Amino acid sequence: MALKKPNWSNWREKLKNVYRFQIVDEKSYDVKMVLELNRLNVLVGVGLLLAFFTLLNFLLIAYTPLKQYIPGYGSSSGRKEVVKMSMKAEELDEKIKAQQEYISNLQNILNDKVVVDAVTSNLKKSKVDTGILSIKTTDESKFVQDVEKGLKNAELMESVHDTKTSILNNLQLQKPVSGTILTKFSQTNPAISFSAGNDEDVRAVISGNVILTGNSPESGYYIVIQAENQLVYILKNNSQLLKKTGNFVNSGEILAKAGKNNSSKTYISTLELWYRGQAIDATKFIK
Repeated sequence: MALKKPNWSNWREKLKNVYRFQIVDEKSYDVKMVLELNRLNVLVGVGLLLAFFTLLNFLLIAYTPLKQYIPGYGSSSGRKEVVKMSMKAEELDEKIKAQQEYISNLQNILNDKVVVDAVTSNLKKSKVDTGILSIKTTDESKFVQDVEKGLKNAELMESVHDTKTSILNNLQLQKPVSGTILTKFSQTNPAISFSAGNDEDVRAVISGNVILTGNSPESGYYIVIQAENQLVYILKNNSQLLKKTGNFVNSGEILAKAGKNNSSKTYISTLELWYRGQAIDATKFIK
């Protein structure tokens, strides 16, 4: 069956057929409005309306802030701000992680849970040949551990006396209180204690920033101050703290009030000195 060819001449004629649209008053039959249209006019009118609204939509998007709401569209300055904020967020995240790790290490120090590798030292380390000590037997194991511990301490003291890399050669500390030394430094007890008067002022032994304060049943109120070049000292056994975290203190400035020792019931002040993550005998540097 052959397909019937469309008669385009009839279509063109139909496009020109005029249709009348009237609005008539029902009572008086007066004609209120007459609208004569043909299909061609309707198509042209609809096309013009579509073109008008398309142009209006383009102008609104191109020249008004509405374009910012289009997904994936944005100004170059806006994209730069987003990238900058993302970089700042990453930097802040890294700083927060480092600060949390630093505070965790300080808490380990305060709770006598010393982590030897908590702070990485940049000092030049001397090579020590242990010789036959590297060959360990069951009977010698404890002896070798003690010797290796001594070698580590000797290495640390060598870095301390190195005038080119250490600040401890010219370090001078003042006593936190006016009393005498009661307990001395040892490997098992890194703190030294001073006798103090009733509610005597506890003073800063060297200038620095207060980085941590707190209270514990064993140490009472404690305050941690960081000086230059990874030098940190802790004052424990206080009855009252007069400084807060973030304060900068000068040498000799009052930090706290001395508290009573739980066992002897006498007033004391306890000092710990830490350098690059390891305990140091503070008595060697007191004026």
